[in-house]
Amino acid sequence: MLIPISWLKDFVDIKLPLKELMWRMTEAGLTCEAYKKVGDDIVLDVEVTANRPDWMSIVGVAREVAAIQGIKIKEPKEEKLPARSANFPIDLVTNFELFERWSAIIIKGVDIKPSPDWLAERIRLMGHAPINNIIDITNYAMYELGLPMHAFDYDEISGQIMTVARSSGGEDFTTVDELSYKLPKNAMIIKDSERIIDLVGIKGGLNSGIKPSTKNILLHVTIDNPVLIRRASLALGLRSDASAIYERGPDKGATVKALKRATALILKLAGGAIASEIIDLRKSNFLPWKLTLTPEKLDKVLGISINPKDVINILSKLNLYPIKSGKNIVCTIPTYRGDLKIEEDLIEEVARIYGYNRFTKTIPEGRVAEKQIPYYFDDSFHLNLKHILNASGYSEAITLSLLSKSTLDKFRVESKGLAKITNPVSLEYEYMRPTLIPGLVGAVKINSVSPLKLFEIDKVYPSENYKLAGIATGVTFRQFKGAIDAIFDKLGIAEYKIDFETDKKYLHPFRSASISIGKEVVGEFGEMSPSVLNELAIRGNLFCFEFEVPSLKKHSKTGTYKNVPENPPQIEDITLSFPPKTRIGLVTELIKSIDKIISNVELTDTYKDNFTFRIWYQDSKKNLSDQEVEVIRSKILTSVKSKFGGTLRS
Repeated sequence: MLIPISWLKDFVDIKLPLKELMWRMTEAGLTCEAYKKVGDDIVLDVEVTANRPDWMSIVGVAREVAAIQGIKIKEPKEEKLPARSANFPIDLVTNFELFERWSAIIIKGVDIKPSPDWLAERIRLMGHAPINNIIDITNYAMYELGLPMHAFDYDEISGQIMTVARSSGGEDFTTVDELSYKLPKNAMIIKDSERIIDLVGIKGGLNSGIKPSTKNILLHVTIDNPVLIRRASLALGLRSDASAIYERGPDKGATVKALKRATALILKLAGGAIASEIIDLRKSNFLPWKLTLTPEKLDKVLGISINPKDVINILSKLNLYPIKSGKNIVCTIPTYRGDLKIEEDLIEEVARIYGYNRFTKTIPEGRVAEKQIPYYFDDSFHLNLKHILNASGYSEAITLSLLSKSTLDKFRVESKGLAKITNPVSLEYEYMRPTLIPGLVGAVKINSVSPLKLFEIDKVYPSENYKLAGIATGVTFRQFKGAIDAIFDKLGIAEYKIDFETDKKYLHPFRSASISIGKEVVGEFGEMSPSVLNELAIRGNLFCFEFEVPSLKKHSKTGTYKNVPENPPQIEDITLSFPPKTRIGLVTELIKSIDKIISNVELTDTYKDNFTFRIWYQDSKKNLSDQEVEVIRSKILTSVKSKFGGTLRS
């Protein structure tokens, strides 16, 4: 929000130097870290939090500056309008689920012309180009009082009827700045008897906008449904100062005051006369409310004791009209402070104006929790997986949870049934990811390092289960497969089966596999499909894996300590030749099962159809003789030849 100092001075005397004023505003919560000089003026750039719509106005910021300095604000007076000289008909058909309040007035015989220099200059200071006196006045009143308003060409309202409604979706609408849109479903609109004339709270319609020929206008101020405003604004990618105010919630009690302020300016700068009574349709009477502050609660929450006189003084500075009631303080909350609903809100007001930097400095106190906190998440298993992959040379990545329809299509992932964002900020972030692989592959595209090995542990949707995924480039398949072997080995999962079939279409049809434990598929691994890589403009081979973390955790086993054998093993390498497409993993399992004396088997080398296995023979009770090893070796060779057609290479 831009705040010109010259405009601010209309409502409050500024006694502090500029830098100190900005610091005091920031300390109180109204962050002000930048300013710029525009001609002879200084314009502050303040950051308005979502809970303070009153700061979206010059008067609102002036109230805060007055409270910080401990002085009175020059409150704007409510304008007195002349009596109406005509009675132009208008029928406003409202819906209190959409409009909590609708205030309007008709003015006849206005003269559309450029704004006077002082008004045009203030519109420029707010970052906008002046248009004409009527539109500039509506913007001026909005910036001054924080209530958006809109002026219609009265003669363009067909049938003199205005009906507030929800859009059906797909309607064509052209805004006053001549941009065309297809409206989303449930956007708030105003219709006359024939067409849509306003996209409520966001932009007015070209068909009813102010033109040089306009003579009669209808001016209105509304209190709109903030949720529908924000949804429509995001769906259309159309933001305005008015929509930003409506999303936060403007002052429900000041619509008539704002209407009178703008009307008085129009009569002064554009001429004309009042042509209707003030129409004020409202869901209820929007009046100030009471809140009670108890000293005991104040001291307990803040952890310090503030003098009661200082508390009364702070609340008075904030225009909360505090009155002592026994030991308690009763405040009357003005309608522009819609953020003050509970006692804790009053406590925060006292604290921020008193100054957090005045609180006693204390050393944080640490305690060990005696009970498990709600929603406790034990990440020890995740950390174990991370340690395993870090040790295997992988680096952790964190990727976005949202994907585009285009990305899903490239990875051959069906979008039906996936979690979809209703109002995405961009079509690039439309679907919640069902797999971690696209995000990791995207990381490959922006990292030219080779070899590159990345992994991620996070949720996928709509299941919200955790998955572990990894990708590797610039490595051989054996190097890639080593990380998978390490995962299962370190987790103590020995009984798993590899099936060279998978339903993941982004994987190579002949160089991929799934891993199952019993009847449960726990994940897939393999080479990415060349057609997918081609669409992604990625050269070379890319390997990936993805596992269900809950399944890995369920089947993992804690290792048990075994005494180091006193007797050394006999270790030998055997090179075997196999027919093409022999599954070497099954060969390894077979060799291990031949005899309990075989303590370990590893594949150490390959050449064409020749495979070298390193075998450990070890008996915990005695040293093995060459003859005993030879007997077991003969069993190995016989079994391998019988089941796989493997022969010993000399």
